[in-house]
Amino acid sequence: MGIVDIFESFAAAFEAAVTDDDWSRLEPYLAQDATYLNVGGPDPKCGGRKAIIEFLQADVANTDRRFDTRTLMALTPPTAKGNRLSRRWRCTYTLAGALDLVVEGEARYVFEDDLIKHIEQELTADSMHRLDQWMEKYGDNLSS
Repeated sequence: MGIVDIFESFAAAFEAAVTDDDWSRLEPYLAQDATYLNVGGPDPKCGGRKAIIEFLQADVANTDRRFDTRTLMALTPPTAKGNRLSRRWRCTYTLAGALDLVVEGEARYVFEDDLIKHIEQELTADSMHRLDQWMEKYGDNLSS
């Protein structure tokens, strides 16, 4: 199985975990010593499979689940070069009484021995700006 196939399986497992909160399904895809970094964001760098899974679970709980809906869309197909893969994405969040929040970014992965060794997520500068503006105007409307 190539890294595109592994990534697509990981992405499907992530979306399933968002739906049913069974985050253990991500374990087979991540190296024990994998790292995660939200480039330019406030989140700390995570190290280790367990810490990454806990971070992703908390991030979904603290962000995605506070909105009425979340729609993730690939803007580009996954592109692989050697052991690296990247994909651009867009996520639209809806909340009653607020304009939709649309953020875009790029996910980058490094694979080692058919496992994800490193993940980087990076929002575009425009998305960071839109997020700040949206939170200032509508952040108090988010459920807790």
